[in-house]
Amino acid sequence: MSWRGGWDIHTHLLPAGLADMAGDGLYGMALGDGYVEVHGFRLQLKGMGRPEALLRRIEDDGLDGAVAAIPPPLFRVDLPAGQRRAYVEQMNNGLMQAVLPHPRIRAMAYLPTDLPELAHEIAAGLDDRWAGVIIGTDIGTHSYADAAYHPLWRTLSDRGLPVLVHPSESKDPRLSAFYLSNLLGNPTETAMAAAQMIFGDLPSLFADLKVILSHGGGATAGLIGRWQRGLETKRPGIGALGLAPRDAACWFHVDTIVHSAAVMDLLRATFGTENILLGSDWPFPMGTPDAGHDIGHLEPAIQAQIARLNVERVFGNVRFPWNVLQSGGIT
Repeated sequence: MSWRGGWDIHTHLLPAGLADMAGDGLYGMALGDGYVEVHGFRLQLKGMGRPEALLRRIEDDGLDGAVAAIPPPLFRVDLPAGQRRAYVEQMNNGLMQAVLPHPRIRAMAYLPTDLPELAHEIAAGLDDRWAGVIIGTDIGTHSYADAAYHPLWRTLSDRGLPVLVHPSESKDPRLSAFYLSNLLGNPTETAMAAAQMIFGDLPSLFADLKVILSHGGGATAGLIGRWQRGLETKRPGIGALGLAPRDAACWFHVDTIVHSAAVMDLLRATFGTENILLGSDWPFPMGTPDAGHDIGHLEPAIQAQIARLNVERVFGNVRFPWNVLQSGGIT
């Protein structure tokens, strides 16, 4: 990379104490040889379970730091509603415990948005140590267009806490082959959330809310024109909007995880370069080889804008002092 500095805003870490919880069989988890088995997934402890591994990645990428959240298999919408508060608090407290010794890693709290009232209560109780929040797309019969979420959006907007929308899992059985649950399901899940927000008029109602769509917005950029046409031709169920889909696209932020120079150029045309934030999805295989991989074809000044200036504007509280970086070490 011809530039240095900036933040990777899309990485994942396991909460401290997760292995012990799994060893005790809590919440249906099990501890394997170097991994935690949860909800049909195996989460490796060697990488995601060690903040030091993320710090090494930060150093190798020449970055100031990274923002980390728990991975989607830990969202656990399958748990009974009565267990969710205690479970989410354990996940969030464990993640904060994992990152606190490392100022170059900031944490995003998980909000269980399949339970809107609980998500709002947890959001309202977050302190200033949190860089933002992460929410999933598996919200049952709810829609992010629902008025039930308005208190949550208002609180997050007032607090200036960015919201990372991350696909949970696609339950469509047609996607079981060829890894399509990820390759096709994840981008569609993110686009679904974006569509609900646009047609729910959130960009107009909550203009200051900072929403980041994972994986370059999933399929959103390729669908904005179709959504615009739906509004213009007054398709059933689409009411008047404060911002039309093409304009509402610029309300969102997206990360850079697209694996394609052509798609990155589409993101710039759709969302605006100023709304693109550096992300890698570390340490998952579907992430990028390094944080700057998908913006390597852009001019150095644009790369620096995406990695540093845009991130600092959205995550104003994650800035890391240059003098600490220059002192050596990766604490």
